[in-house]
Amino acid sequence: MGSTRAGDIVRDADILHLYKRAGVIRFLMGIESYSDATLAAIRKGATGSEDREAIRLLRQHGIVSMATYVVGFDEETDRDYWNSLKHLLSYDPDQIQLLYVTPHRWTPYFDTVADRRVIEPDVRKWDYKHQVLATSRVPPWRVLLWVKGIEAIMQLRPRALFRNLLHPDPEVRYAMRWYTRMGRRVWPREILGFLFGRRLRRGPRLDQFWGASLSEHEDALTRPARGSSKRSPIPLVTVG
Repeated sequence: MGSTRAGDIVRDADILHLYKRAGVIRFLMGIESYSDATLAAIRKGATGSEDREAIRLLRQHGIVSMATYVVGFDEETDRDYWNSLKHLLSYDPDQIQLLYVTPHRWTPYFDTVADRRVIEPDVRKWDYKHQVLATSRVPPWRVLLWVKGIEAIMQLRPRALFRNLLHPDPEVRYAMRWYTRMGRRVWPREILGFLFGRRLRRGPRLDQFWGASLSEHEDALTRPARGSSKRSPIPLVTVG
């Protein structure tokens, strides 16, 4: 299993058969959002069309695509979650992980949300699978419903089930079924943890909670000077 950007998959379209020959079975890719404006705001370094093409290329070469998709942006409404579902269905990834936006101090995104309220003070839960920031348009309980609903729809749709059960490559079938078994354990656990765990409450501002921004130290999307032989650093996903 590997983790990479969609742009790298598109860039390497002509040598993806070598990835497969080398033993790559699954790639995890952060597609983060269907909105190009959001992708630009969080400095993802990709576009929706590039994400879609990367998934198509992986499937063409018999490699499982696991798409991570981030939610929890303050500007999101219920309509945005509905649009997210529609776009994910059109992307047609083999597997999906929905994550909650989790700002890091060293990213420019931290500066844009410094005034948002923290609702999860336990930093052990700042793991992308728990809601940590308050949202003004969709309450946390409804965010959870959207997330769990989208996950269920994506993984239980006929295409996904067909690949899970009948894919001709036995290694791919194993990878798909392994993830399904994990999901059957994680999906209800996250719901029960939300319902019976500590209640989320509006707390301090993000900058009060973590301190001053360190975004000046991020060079994720910097490029070497002209003529330099040094390769550009791998872009960090600025929201987790």
